[in-house]
Amino acid sequence: MKAGAHWKKARSGTVALEFGMIAGAFFALLLGVIELAFILYAQTALDYAAKEASREMQTEQLSPTDPTTFKSAAFCPFLSGFLNCGSVSINLIPVTDFQTAIQAGGTPAYHAGQPGDGSLMLLQATYTTGLPIWPLNVMTLVGTAAYRNE
Repeated sequence: MKAGAHWKKARSGTVALEFGMIAGAFFALLLGVIELAFILYAQTALDYAAKEASREMQTEQLSPTDPTTFKSAAFCPFLSGFLNCGSVSINLIPVTDFQTAIQAGGTPAYHAGQPGDGSLMLLQATYTTGLPIWPLNVMTLVGTAAYRNE
């Protein structure tokens, strides 16, 4: 028998060795896909909640005067159960035109306006998430809706 011929036949650990070589990259890719799916889901849920809350304000189904009541009564019921409502910051301000609405931002403010005054309102809901999948991962998502008080 030639020297080294038994190495050609011994294949009992080949699959485990190959899996060990690619497992790290495979699981990193898998966790990245899961995180991306959660971020896209959270953004969609935030946009939906902002749209529905602004619709309730526009149709005067709800007219809270303070941000805590607005968040608990108008915004959070439409927010998905996977997102923590305590991590949401509400910014509701009157704007003069859509250019001003695009540039609005900064510190959260709340001014619901007067029903029927025809003012253009901008609702921005900011959600800061720290996902436990990747260390030190912090991302801020913003859901925006504009409506006119009628």
